Amino acid sequence: MAKHKPYRIVVYSLARAIGAFFYIFPRPLLLAFAQALGTFVYLILPKHRNEVIRNLTTAFGKEKSSAGISQLAQGVFQNLAQTGFEVLQFPKWKKYPLEEIIEFGNAADRYGTLLAEGKGLITITSHIGNWELLGGIPSMKGFKSKAIARRLRYPRFQSWVESLRHSIGVELIYRDDSPKKIFQCLKSGEALGLLPDQDIAGLKGVFVDFFGKPAHTSIAPVKLSLTTGAPIACVFLVRLPKNKYKIIFKDVIRPIIENSEAEALQKYTALWMRDIEDVIRQYPDQWGWMHNRWKTQPPSS
Repeated sequence: MAKHKPYRIVVYSLARAIGAFFYIFPRPLLLAFAQALGTFVYLILPKHRNEVIRNLTTAFGKEKSSAGISQLAQGVFQNLAQTGFEVLQFPKWKKYPLEEIIEFGNAADRYGTLLAEGKGLITITSHIGNWELLGGIPSMKGFKSKAIARRLRYPRFQSWVESLRHSIGVELIYRDDSPKKIFQCLKSGEALGLLPDQDIAGLKGVFVDFFGKPAHTSIAPVKLSLTTGAPIACVFLVRLPKNKYKIIFKDVIRPIIENSEAEALQKYTALWMRDIEDVIRQYPDQWGWMHNRWKTQPPSS
């Protein structure tokens, strides 16, 4: 315990107390409070507010006014607050009638059909809407799936967050686990959830277009698909009015090598990244614009 910084213990204890308090709130009241809190945080944290506005301006500066971008930025803080507070109530979700809260469309049928092929399914999502809740929906609908996640630095916080995820059926493979677990997941015909929409140092990637600017993007999903034969599907859970959600299930991607592996990695990585951009354009205030997606840039020629 001594090796952990004292502030982590304080933050953890405070988070547990907040979690216990808000767990008893009815969901509509919880989300209304979270939305108000998001607005408050937007107003009092100029550094983070300006960072979000700067990134939104990079993406939408030619399409939207400064007032419109500021409104989107406020929505970003509201969505993040609502997502965080909903995670605190995950143990309640198995009691909810999902079909009354989530518009599934034909997503469950398509999911089942792809898994029936027997090669597993690589599902790519983004930090949009409530990506944490999306991770548990397959299990709550009777499908087997796992999600890749990063371990948190403070073990007690890690154990708590893991227990919240487990309460909605999320099974995890951590980045520092053996790669054999990933291949075994797909070999067993399960779905594997990935969140590769950020610029993460150290990951092998290629530069693809994202809102008209090169973005360094992981090649892992396509590499994994080419190795295992598992199809790729981009799936998202976005917020709707009246505290509801909708699943967006994009067209299936089946990477193949036509000329070279390098060409395939470039082509299909750009393809799934385009799916992510398409959904972000539809719901721009629901993506995590605090992250600088263009941090890594190609070497100057």
